[in-house]
Amino acid sequence: MEKQQDILGYVGLGISAVGAIASIATANVAFASAGLTVGVGCNVFSRKQQYEGLVNAYNQQQETINELTQKIESNHVELNQTLMDYKADLGTSMERLQHSIQELLNSQKADIAQEIKRLDLQHQELNNVVSNLKEVENLSQELRNNADSADFFYQRGVGYEKLGNITGAIEDYTEAIKRDGNMAKAYHKRGVLYLDSNMKQKAVDDLRKAALLYFEQGDIDSYHQAREMSRNIHDLKVEANGKATEMVVGSELFS
Repeated sequence: MEKQQDILGYVGLGISAVGAIASIATANVAFASAGLTVGVGCNVFSRKQQYEGLVNAYNQQQETINELTQKIESNHVELNQTLMDYKADLGTSMERLQHSIQELLNSQKADIAQEIKRLDLQHQELNNVVSNLKEVENLSQELRNNADSADFFYQRGVGYEKLGNITGAIEDYTEAIKRDGNMAKAYHKRGVLYLDSNMKQKAVDDLRKAALLYFEQGDIDSYHQAREMSRNIHDLKVEANGKATEMVVGSELFS
């Protein structure tokens, strides 16, 4: 009987121990569940903050992208305007350059044409000089064979005058007059050369003689030319008191 009671006592103690262990396990489970709940809540809060941070970062990036897009568009407009201005300036510069080149070409063409004309005149003058020299030489040869020819002296005088040899021309006109005192054209030519040499009185005398001979020979046109030329020759007349007055040397020759 006592053994049964002892066994029952041990069984009761075992059951009590099991109950205590179960109670402790239950308490641990409850505590663990509470910790899990707190951890989950913290994790959710952290994820929310991360999400909000990502959203803010995205928004900032989007704003940055928008600003960059606006700047690019603004720069694009400015670049287009700059390009248009550059094209306009380039077009104007090209027009000015073409205009300047055309003006330069026209000027050079005009200068070349003028130079060609000048060279042609020089060539013609040179040909005339050569021709006159040949004529003078031929007349000189003729005069060696016929020294009494007034006409040869007159023609050679004309040749000397064309060559600018005024002294030689006056001498030959004088020789022609010596051989033919009625050669009006020799007086006329010599009178003009005297006038060019500022020998006005001699010029008037020769022109008067030429006019008279022209009139006698019926050459009225040449008469008027010589007459008018002599009437228009001016000179300074010095009076006895030393006062100089201008006068027309030939004004009374044909009155």
